[in-house]
Amino acid sequence: MFTCDPARMTVVTIGEVVVDWLATEAGKGFTNARSFYRCLGGNASNVAIGLSRLGTRTRLIGKVGNDLHGHYLREILQSEGIDLRFLKTEADYPTAQCYVFTEDDGEHSFYNWPRPHAAQMLRPADVAEEALANAAFLHATGISYTLNPRKSAVQRAIELALERGLALSFDAGFPTGEDSEAQQALESALALAHILKVNRRELAFWSGGSADDPIEDQAARLFAKYQPVVLAVTLGADGAYLLTGKGSVRCLPFSVASLGGVGAGDGFIAGMLHALGQQLGDRLTAETLSRLETSEWERAGLYGNAVGALVTTRIGACEALPTASQVEELLNG
Repeated sequence: MFTCDPARMTVVTIGEVVVDWLATEAGKGFTNARSFYRCLGGNASNVAIGLSRLGTRTRLIGKVGNDLHGHYLREILQSEGIDLRFLKTEADYPTAQCYVFTEDDGEHSFYNWPRPHAAQMLRPADVAEEALANAAFLHATGISYTLNPRKSAVQRAIELALERGLALSFDAGFPTGEDSEAQQALESALALAHILKVNRRELAFWSGGSADDPIEDQAARLFAKYQPVVLAVTLGADGAYLLTGKGSVRCLPFSVASLGGVGAGDGFIAGMLHALGQQLGDRLTAETLSRLETSEWERAGLYGNAVGALVTTRIGACEALPTASQVEELLNG
């Protein structure tokens, strides 16, 4: 369905680079969990690895500590062929870690430790203009807006990206208990996004409606509020719903033997961005994205669904993010 030419597009990701500790038993909270699986995590690093395995060039802006966890993360990212010139090392703070717990209903809860950590210490001065050179997309996430100086660093990256004409992809994931100042700053970023991605919970939160309202009604409110080129709502086992100014489409899910859902949304974004790069090549801009027809968005959404589905077949996104040939096998199966 898609040919692979990694020279056609570069995506820059910015934000979280962490060590994930995934509880291996569902329904066990922090007190009762006894067994954990260690892997690389964080939205920025997951999306970067996902894109790189599919054949899209990636560049990562982030920060790790000068410790064994930071060395572990850097070694994995380097082995994936990601441009790490702008992955900084923070001498005064340890590498971020995240404990991930799966509830009985399949939802996840997260505990980040220590606080603060190196990933949160990304500063505006760490975001060099050359980090965005020759790129088509900048991808960021709402989690980055929970604390300064990282919030200011991501804001600088967005400003530089838009000045250079890059398209902005934004995952609206955000701890809803954060203060109103952080929420208002994030809303300003959501209004700049060309591709805005949310899951079911985030859709209800940001649309300001009831979670019981139809997905289509919530999405229409959110689309009208922030006016992206496309609003992508990931629905887990129900696939995805895409809304643009030209119409909407349901992207069907893929049936796989699922072991977990951590990182599936990151896989979806990686798949969608890669598919858009394959469709548009070096013509990819915010303007060309806005001219895509609904059928073209459906094609990109289905590819994202395929990547997200394959992520669920193993524990930990880093282990499961697929290659282009694996995605093609699922698409054509």
